[in-house]
Amino acid sequence: MTDPPPPPPPPSFGTPPPASGPDVGVALSYGWKKFQENVGPLIAIVAVPIVAQIVLGAIAFAARSTFILYALIQVLSFVVSMIALLGVTRAALLITAGETVDFGKAFQYDRWGEWFVFAIVYGLLVGVGLALCIIPGLFVLAFFGMAPFFFVDGRMSLGDALNASRAAATSKGLALPVLLAIIVGALGVILCVIGVFVTYPVAFIAVAYLYRYAVGQPVTA
Repeated sequence: MTDPPPPPPPPSFGTPPPASGPDVGVALSYGWKKFQENVGPLIAIVAVPIVAQIVLGAIAFAARSTFILYALIQVLSFVVSMIALLGVTRAALLITAGETVDFGKAFQYDRWGEWFVFAIVYGLLVGVGLALCIIPGLFVLAFFGMAPFFFVDGRMSLGDALNASRAAATSKGLALPVLLAIIVGALGVILCVIGVFVTYPVAFIAVAYLYRYAVGQPVTA
C-alpha cells in the first residue's frame, strides 16, 4: 500500500491565493507588509498630492468671491486628485510585481489623456453612487474597484476595464474583499486624516494583490 500524498503547502505571499479566492485579511496583511518595506516612497506618493490639494483648497477659499478663479482652482484640485489616483495605482502594481518603487516611477505613464477620461468617468460612477444613499456607491466600489488596475496594467480601454473588473469580481468572488480593502483605505480619512498616509497605500496594495489573483499573476513575496 502506498503512502498517502503529503498535504499541500500553506499559501504564501509569493504565489497566487487558492482557487477558492483570497481572504481580505491576507490581502491587507500583504499590503501592510509591503507598506513597511516601502514606507518612504509610498508616503511621498500619497502626501505630495494631498498637500497640493490642501494648498489649492486654501487658495480657493480665499478666492471664493471670484467665480472664475475659484472654478479654475477647483478644476486644478480635481486634476491633482486624478494624478494622485494614478500614482498610488502604479506604485501598488510595481510593488506587487517586485519592482522598485519611487516617486518619479509611480507617475511615469504614457496614456495621460486616456487616464483623465477614465478617472473622470470612474470618479463620477463612485460619486453618484455614494450620493444615492451610499449603497449604490458601495456596489460600484465592490464590482469596479479593480478597474484602475485593469486600465493601467492591462492597458485596457475604459469600457473594457470596467467590464473586466465586474467580471473578475463576480467570477472570482472578489467583490466583498475589494470593497472591504477600499473601506479600510477610507478609514484613514474618517478616523484621523493623517491616517490616510498609511491606510490609503495599504488598501491599494491589497487591491493590487486581489487584482493579480484575478488575472492569474503571481504576487512577489
